[in-house]
Amino acid sequence: MKHLVITTLLLLFCQVRHWAREAPVEPPAGVSIRRDINFLAKGREEKLDLYEPATREPKRLLPAVVIIHGGGWVRGDKGRLREYVTGTSLAKAGYVAVSINYETRAGHRWPNNLHDCKNAVRWLRKNSERLGVDPERIGVIGGSAGGHLALMVAYTSGQAELSSDALYPGISDEVGACVNLYGITNLQTRKEVKEDGTPSTELKSHRLFPESREEAPGKWALASPVTHVHAKVPPTLTLHGTADPVVDRDQAKELHQALTRAGADSTLRLIDGAKHAWPLKTKSFDLTGEVVTFFDKHLKASEGQEQPSEAKFSSKEKTERRPNVLFIAVDDLNDWQTDLGGHPLVKTPHLDRLFGQGELFTNAHCSQAVCTASRNSLLSGLHPTTTGWYRSTKAMRESYAEVMGEHQMLPQYFRENGYRTMAVGKLFHQGVSDYRERTDDFWDETGPGYKVSGRLLARGDGYGGRRFYPFPKEGAQMSRHYGKSHEDGNSLACGPLDREDMPGGQMYDEIIAEWASGKLMEEHQEPFFLAVGFVRPHAPFTAPRPFYEQYDFEQIEEPFLPRDEMSDIPILGKSIAYGRLPGGDHHAVINLSETYWREMIHGYLASVSFVDAQIGKVIAALEESPYREDTIVVLWSDHGQHLGEKKHWRKQSLWEEATRVPLFFKVPGVTAAGGRNHEAVSLLDIYPTLVELCDLPPAPKLEGYSLVPLLQDRAESRPRPILMSWYYGNHAVRSRDWRYIRYRDGSEELYNHREDPDEFRNLAQRPEYAKLKSELGRWIPEEPALPAGMQQWKPDKLDRRVSEWEEAGAVPDWLK
Repeated sequence: MKHLVITTLLLLFCQVRHWAREAPVEPPAGVSIRRDINFLAKGREEKLDLYEPATREPKRLLPAVVIIHGGGWVRGDKGRLREYVTGTSLAKAGYVAVSINYETRAGHRWPNNLHDCKNAVRWLRKNSERLGVDPERIGVIGGSAGGHLALMVAYTSGQAELSSDALYPGISDEVGACVNLYGITNLQTRKEVKEDGTPSTELKSHRLFPESREEAPGKWALASPVTHVHAKVPPTLTLHGTADPVVDRDQAKELHQALTRAGADSTLRLIDGAKHAWPLKTKSFDLTGEVVTFFDKHLKASEGQEQPSEAKFSSKEKTERRPNVLFIAVDDLNDWQTDLGGHPLVKTPHLDRLFGQGELFTNAHCSQAVCTASRNSLLSGLHPTTTGWYRSTKAMRESYAEVMGEHQMLPQYFRENGYRTMAVGKLFHQGVSDYRERTDDFWDETGPGYKVSGRLLARGDGYGGRRFYPFPKEGAQMSRHYGKSHEDGNSLACGPLDREDMPGGQMYDEIIAEWASGKLMEEHQEPFFLAVGFVRPHAPFTAPRPFYEQYDFEQIEEPFLPRDEMSDIPILGKSIAYGRLPGGDHHAVINLSETYWREMIHGYLASVSFVDAQIGKVIAALEESPYREDTIVVLWSDHGQHLGEKKHWRKQSLWEEATRVPLFFKVPGVTAAGGRNHEAVSLLDIYPTLVELCDLPPAPKLEGYSLVPLLQDRAESRPRPILMSWYYGNHAVRSRDWRYIRYRDGSEELYNHREDPDEFRNLAQRPEYAKLKSELGRWIPEEPALPAGMQQWKPDKLDRRVSEWEEAGAVPDWLK
């Protein structure tokens, strides 16, 4: 390691001695240079050099570029050769350029160095008339650490914590184009580099701030340009050497991929054999023309053109009007998206792109892992342990007035506060409402349902809920294979569909996407709350054939299960895992055929990719609509889905696969692009978050917490861990790193998610964790509400199954 460090330093010294030389004193022909001009507060030593064309047309405003030097944030100078070559090249091409120095002192660097760079942009705007600069055509360029700062200038315009305008109040720090020369783009993933420029697996330390990645993950993320990527960041040109021994070339690739995924304008040019810290023009290559052409395209091309309006409304209307809300629900979607890492084969390009535009909560959980309870909890803002709404929709309807009182469901609250509310698909368990007589209180307008013919209904053998059809071509596999005794397993079905297998040749989610997209194209005089509830990947796992064909069946593997997977699970946990079918769900799946487990996974993957495509249609419609700049997007799933993990085949458990869900917010002016928050949060938090974001009156009965502080600062935390339930009296508590389960018979499970994300090792019986269990357990209510409509607790089917096992003297062999 010591040898590697010495070698790297020698390489760096050899590489920088050229670009670090002092520049010539005299400017070249055609260029005028004015040096050491004040642009910061009085008394600051840092100055700027001004590069201008020696001659220029009278009254013509020129574009301008800010040049930011490198030096690892701790050294460097505006007058070195690299910056001189850049400034003179731009001036010759008809630009005004300023090469700046910025704060580099230890303890003062971050974010003061970024503020200094942004103040150079503001200085140009403030002095634009005197300098003959067009204030709307300013770009930025930087190399190495200066490339990092240039990207931060370009991508974080107006962000309060990164854009102090105290020196130039009211003056924008926005730029129109950015050139990044071998800059650091993601502090969290930057690696040590081998002598030939090949990135190693070892992460590289930094001098930008004293705390480590582990000590201040929010700070590292906030200072990383990739965190702030979104579709409308300025066009970016990245130039990076393939043999760079200082900043790994994967940094450039990662940024380019993030920009491309977000739909932003990005160009990546890898310079073959180039090392680190070169000026634009060397003996080996001349990139001045490429850089000038890039700036010409994005700064000069707009000369004299009127800037397009960014929104349908005037600035006055936009200020006074509350934001719209696009509220996307996805049924039974677990963590099988690329950004959550739940399955290595999954293809979710549209979700990936969307998640690159805002804040994704990677540790979000439902209140209870079943549709009815989860959705009514989210939409009411109340936990099942408060309402007693654990299972029965009928009991919820009958107890609605008593439980809710004057409190309102989320859509009704928005409707009562001036929003036009529209819904299509599955928002409540039974569609747009679980309360038929109250539907008109919730929604101003609702979309179409799904009509299924008797011929297609027969394939499901009476499976409830037409919105979940169609079933596979040959019908539900469980009842076809085992007979009528297994009809309760008809949801455990899968298979590709052709258009003739679908009512009217369409899946319901396609109808939902079309209706929602149409609403986004309409003119709305008042702010809208548009709720779009997609059905897939809810069982049966059927999808149009092309989505099945995206996956090679031979590559699909069953999840890894230790041989003793169930040995440390309490008996009530085993009862939950058992499922509903005679002999148990897992027993039925693995004995149907040797490949059926993988067939089910194939079906779920196809269903996920199918719904991803439908979500993409709605997001594309939003981006093409007049509402793209003033619409909050929130996307969530009601719960996860087991596919054999813990030998379980449904949601309906207290383990991670059942409770973890995607939760995403894109909030104009609040969220940064590509944000990832790992704090444990709850679906209960959606209601209060939207109330605060839309500036509605507080709803005092809500039991979740507004996530606005976390959206604004990833270093913030939620006040308490997440409480989840399954049936009455069974609970789980999830913190950032731990899951604690306590069943109603007092038995326990405890998992360390930092070391055991698959929950293979139950630590609950180890005495060293007694204090931790006590700390987590205090969030479990001592007297949770009884199930709605019940006056006294009576044992349910979980208890009855345990009694049967005890009478028989053993649990099924596959659960031992």
